[in-house]
Amino acid sequence: MPRGPVREAVTRISGAFSKLGIPHSPVEILINLAPASLEKDGSWLDLPLAVLMLQVAGLLPDLPEDKEDKFILFGEIGIHGELRRIPGALSLAFNAKPGQSLIVPAGNEKECALILAKPGHEGCGVYPAATLEEVLDFFRSKSRLRNALREPIRFQPVLEKAVDFGKIRGQQEAKRAAVIAAAGGHNLLLVGPPGEGKSLLASAIPGILPRLQESEMVELTRIYSAVGQLGDDGKAVTRRPIRTVHHSVSMPALVGGGSGTPRPGEITLAHHGVLFLDELPEFSRRTLEALRQPLESGRIQITRVEASLEFPSRFTLVAAMNPCPCGYAGTDRCTCQVREVEKYQQKISGPLLDRIDLQVGMRPLTTDERFAPTKDGESNRLRAAVQRARDKQVQRFAGTSISCNAAIPGGTVADYCQFTASAFDEYKRIVDQSSVTTRTADRLARVSRTIADLGDQDQIEAAHVLEAEKLMLKFGRE
Repeated sequence: MPRGPVREAVTRISGAFSKLGIPHSPVEILINLAPASLEKDGSWLDLPLAVLMLQVAGLLPDLPEDKEDKFILFGEIGIHGELRRIPGALSLAFNAKPGQSLIVPAGNEKECALILAKPGHEGCGVYPAATLEEVLDFFRSKSRLRNALREPIRFQPVLEKAVDFGKIRGQQEAKRAAVIAAAGGHNLLLVGPPGEGKSLLASAIPGILPRLQESEMVELTRIYSAVGQLGDDGKAVTRRPIRTVHHSVSMPALVGGGSGTPRPGEITLAHHGVLFLDELPEFSRRTLEALRQPLESGRIQITRVEASLEFPSRFTLVAAMNPCPCGYAGTDRCTCQVREVEKYQQKISGPLLDRIDLQVGMRPLTTDERFAPTKDGESNRLRAAVQRARDKQVQRFAGTSISCNAAIPGGTVADYCQFTASAFDEYKRIVDQSSVTTRTADRLARVSRTIADLGDQDQIEAAHVLEAEKLMLKFGRE
């Protein structure tokens, strides 16, 4: 079933034909976009439809048999015959088979060049065209189109560089928790008064995550291209994303959905990066509960009447909140009643808290900390430590689908988290005295495993378990 942009394609194509002086077809043309049950949307079908219409009308020569399946065409046609770049070009390009080449609007060629990252596509070509006339002259053998893959292509980053950790004053415990979160892929909750660096710390975390691998960069670029956030041509997602979401966000905007064909939400745009939720208790309870499944699986299934789609959502959740409505619980400045504080903290469900591995308090800075000098390059040093820890995890989980310590499935934690005798005794003591859930007990082991990795230790020591306890059982678990 064609949607609006597809139904309007004939009008745009007819306008372009009139501008180029192409006569009307002497025969009636029936366009069958099979299968009929698959919904068609977007203006990218304009170019292939125009070429097929001219071939059927006998106004454009058919391709030789050896070239019939050589080209994939897509692009929007303006009523004056210009070709306009489209969102999602890279995903369309990835449908090309080995040996096929692409004819695309000028402005889409650089992102489509990433098709070279797909195995077996080294011999493909990407041919940009600015107008429909250029494409028609190419098929009439009157001119040639340049192959963009034969030119050096340099990509500009879509996302800005993260704040350097050296700019964050004080808050040593919170910064240590951020490093552990980055090293093991753990979710993090920052609890503290307003204005003491929660948002700043969250914005610095992408800068200490391991650099994107080529496959991750291509996957993220496909996502950002599909939702129209790639920006100008020649840009790619070369840095870990951070998506800062306001508490008024709707559930479809956060996890994906919408009317018609489901669209990716913020959790998919945060794939391989950080999803930052500030003022966590102010979010809708229903919206927050929708995060539980993707936090576990790293994917989100969106089912609608029109379509059912699955989007990737392997992100690190970083959330921030005040300890009470006024933000100053535990100090003389607090104006809240005890019941108000309890009610405020209970806005976050236990099952969601059970999926946030690290829960850290942030205190007001001292005068000396507030005016201490900052230093650059701290993120580079921390990233190196995080990378070493991640390298150990790659070796540990080789041959499995586990991506990091935080993703160790329940029931298999004992297979990957080896304790020394004293550490295991400490671990059992904490689990017994804290009366935590089985999921929380597994989280304690996973976080301890990450702390050991940062210390380059093969076995988990008692000190690692004690530090994990200190950083995990902070909020709502005393």
